[in-house]
Amino acid sequence: MPTQPTHFELFKQLWHSGNLEEKPEKVQHFMTFHPLFHETLRMQGTALAVLDINTMKYPLILGDVQKVCGWSTEYFYDVGVQGYVEQYPEEDQAGLIHISREIGNYSSQIPAENMNQLRVIYDYRMKGSDGKIRRVCQESMALSVDETGKITYFVAFVSEITNVKRDGKQHLYLSGGKQSKLFEIDSKTSECIQLESLSQRELEIAQLMGQGYLSKEISDKLFIANNTVNTHRQNMLRKTNFYDANELINFLRVYRII
Repeated sequence: MPTQPTHFELFKQLWHSGNLEEKPEKVQHFMTFHPLFHETLRMQGTALAVLDINTMKYPLILGDVQKVCGWSTEYFYDVGVQGYVEQYPEEDQAGLIHISREIGNYSSQIPAENMNQLRVIYDYRMKGSDGKIRRVCQESMALSVDETGKITYFVAFVSEITNVKRDGKQHLYLSGGKQSKLFEIDSKTSECIQLESLSQRELEIAQLMGQGYLSKEISDKLFIANNTVNTHRQNMLRKTNFYDANELINFLRVYRII
């Protein structure tokens, strides 16, 4: 009886894009970044990695990977994506398959010449070498695309978002196509659903909320009734399955929605 492919093997199948004989110019440029960029990332507590889709290895890692992911840069150079994924809790590994498929479906609708506009943001948990479980947000974009429009290199920024209280949930936000999409994945059931998009008015109100404005102040700025503002607030919570407005605003910021 044939063995079932691992989560990593499925992930690789979904993203496999052929062979590259040499690194593209953009990757070479990343690899010669000034050391100050590396130090800036470290001061911000974030990290950057370039991913070679063909080899599933990282030709370049910068920033504070130890703080964000709980493992050293040398570890990830050695183990590549397979070792990275192996540090996800089992329920988050299952979510990764949903995420990979939705990225593939979404990117297939983007013309090859526009593929560099694709933005992918998703979160997962990782167990560090210290045993601590961290929630990580990864924001990725296409760095290099082959002649058929398939992505060959990704660049990813990662940051720790353990403060975002979404226990049992993962999220995926896709933009760069005709319409942005936001997905929620239940880590316990592995159910993946697309959340209803926020309207332009709701996004406008969310931005003002994020700037500290109260409902009455927002209604005055936008020349709408206070009850209308509160209705939009409740609709945003309903659409995103949040119960707390502050946590919603924090989430929208992390996912670059506002």
